[in-house]
Amino acid sequence: MSESSRQRLLDDAEVYALHATTDAERRDIEAERTRVDDTARAQFDILVSEIHETLALAVAVDATPAPDRLRQVVLDRVASSDQEPTVRELPPNVTPLHRHRQPRSKSWRYSMVSAAAAVIVAVGGVVVVTQTMGNDPQPSQADQIVAAPDARRATAEFPGGGSATVSYSLSQNAVVVTLDGVSQPPPGRAYQMWFVDGSPRSAGVMTDEQITSESGTVVDGLGASTNFAFSLEPAGGSAQPTEVLTMLTLGA
Repeated sequence: MSESSRQRLLDDAEVYALHATTDAERRDIEAERTRVDDTARAQFDILVSEIHETLALAVAVDATPAPDRLRQVVLDRVASSDQEPTVRELPPNVTPLHRHRQPRSKSWRYSMVSAAAAVIVAVGGVVVVTQTMGNDPQPSQADQIVAAPDARRATAEFPGGGSATVSYSLSQNAVVVTLDGVSQPPPGRAYQMWFVDGSPRSAGVMTDEQITSESGTVVDGLGASTNFAFSLEPAGGSAQPTEVLTMLTLGA
């Protein structure tokens, strides 16, 4: 299973949970779910379940009974409606919402689930709108950094294959480091991170888990750094970099 397939499935979780797809798109998502590994499938199912639970809780908290007259009008309309199909062929100048989506960061996922959810029910011309608020926890520190108004990102190739991406925010005074396709260091060695503004300042030694982490590693203390570097050091790190592998330029 490729990383792009896994990420594409997770990006599809929101529109799938909200039924914001055509029948064909929904079948494609379900087929993709059967092709990914067990971990990705479980992550997808958890995301869909969390969205359903959040919306259900929001509706339960703010729900109020419909006035008797409105309820009777809706029931009468249902009884007399021809029940036309709700999915119709789209005009040639309209494309489904699903096709407009681009890969999104997790911050989008948090903001969508925790934002106000508008549930619109239309029956025979009668429209009832219920607006509720979700109760999800606040985004993680990594999500806040990536979603900050002044957030920027720099990427550089790693010697031997793979790349390093640093998302950073001056207002958050922190960076999020993500490695993609980078192999583990040789035995007895470690990757060490450095803030660079004049003399290098250690940002910590990466663990094996951080090297392969998909959510990224948060490092505080960006300060006035203009570069971020990676070096190969003895296990435990060094006071100063001895073998610099790659360096990323951090714009203002």
